[in-house]
Amino acid sequence: MLILVLIFTGIATSFGQDAEVKRTPEKRSQADLPNDFYASYGTGTVFYFIEREDLKANTLSGTFLVGFSRSLNKVIAVGFQLSYTKIGRSGTSYDYSYNSSYTHEITDNLWQGIANVRFRYLNTPSFSMYSGVGMGVTMDFYQETENTTKSSGQKLLPAGQLTLLGFRVGRAFSFFGEFGIGTNSIVNAGVSYKFSD
Repeated sequence: MLILVLIFTGIATSFGQDAEVKRTPEKRSQADLPNDFYASYGTGTVFYFIEREDLKANTLSGTFLVGFSRSLNKVIAVGFQLSYTKIGRSGTSYDYSYNSSYTHEITDNLWQGIANVRFRYLNTPSFSMYSGVGMGVTMDFYQETENTTKSSGQKLLPAGQLTLLGFRVGRAFSFFGEFGIGTNSIVNAGVSYKFSD
């Protein structure tokens, strides 16, 4: 009899327990995720508009860029970015010795490293707006063809980027776009992933 009482008591107790409430994980605000990896594509580098002697830029690959930034607080983030741009330049020169013209071509392969600072002035859970400034160096690996003579070399150039307006839409994974001026690009767009420590 004691065994039956214990069994019925256990069953009644199990039915009397509150059902567990399943909780969905709360979505974190992008402002609370300090680390940011991003990749983008841009166009309109300042290098494209700089003419070399009698050469004019006629092809541009655009700028492929990857970077990382870390938020110091809700407003300021610091980071580093690497980018690659290819520019083709050509022109026609006249050789007075042979009384004929020939084509002069240069291809610039520009690798850039820029350290930057961003200032966020709008920071909601899934949207932010910012401006930024960056400085660094460019390594130009160039190839030159002049009247059947081919040569190649490299040279160090300054690099800099001023972001006038940037925006980010999303929380952890997001889309972003930037408008500015500099050696990277004038218009830039890509994807970003933010995460905590």
